[in-house]
Amino acid sequence: MRTDLAYDTSLLRGVGMPKFVDRTGQIFGRLHVLREAGRGPSNKVLWRCRCVCGEELDVIAGSLVTGNTNSCGCLLKEKITKHGGYNKGSYNTWRGMMRRCYNEKDKDYYKYGGIGISVYEKWHDYATFAKDVGEPVGDQTLDRIDPNGSYVPENCRWASLTVQNRNVRMSRRNKSGIRGVLQLGKKWVAQITAKSITYRSKSFDTKEEATQERLNMEKVYWT
Repeated sequence: MRTDLAYDTSLLRGVGMPKFVDRTGQIFGRLHVLREAGRGPSNKVLWRCRCVCGEELDVIAGSLVTGNTNSCGCLLKEKITKHGGYNKGSYNTWRGMMRRCYNEKDKDYYKYGGIGISVYEKWHDYATFAKDVGEPVGDQTLDRIDPNGSYVPENCRWASLTVQNRNVRMSRRNKSGIRGVLQLGKKWVAQITAKSITYRSKSFDTKEEATQERLNMEKVYWT
């Protein structure tokens, strides 16, 4: 009886001794598993794989099974080239947005995906995202109008660092959750401060109307 077998702890379910699963010869996406390759982080089993492009790499068993890793990276490069995203601001923004919302290992996940912030389903495809939002200009980055809302078309825009800093500061004071949108009784108003002067809109029946008015006011007073 062998006593030196490596056990695939990344696939453990329940309690008791984990069952060793030999992945040798199996194919996951573009990767062909060649042999066991020792242990990785958290003592998880690594498998040496050869990609269809010829590159070899070691991959954690769990990443193979879940599909998180299905090539040496060449598949992603092909998608980037196909969609024209290489070296574009929109692509770097898209990658960061997806990591923050869906990669539990990302340092900012707890502030995004960890509290329920998600990405519009169609934007999971980079080409669609780039078509919808275009490219940033200068120091612009992707800004969520409602800092507590998700990445959806009606809540996103390219904005300068100055505008985004205003967004953060006002959102901390504004309990409505949307920068510069206030509820007064049963009505909603938009408010903005420029050059130490505060301007307030007429009253609206809905938060959405006041939010749109706030955007209109930004174009008038902050440009």
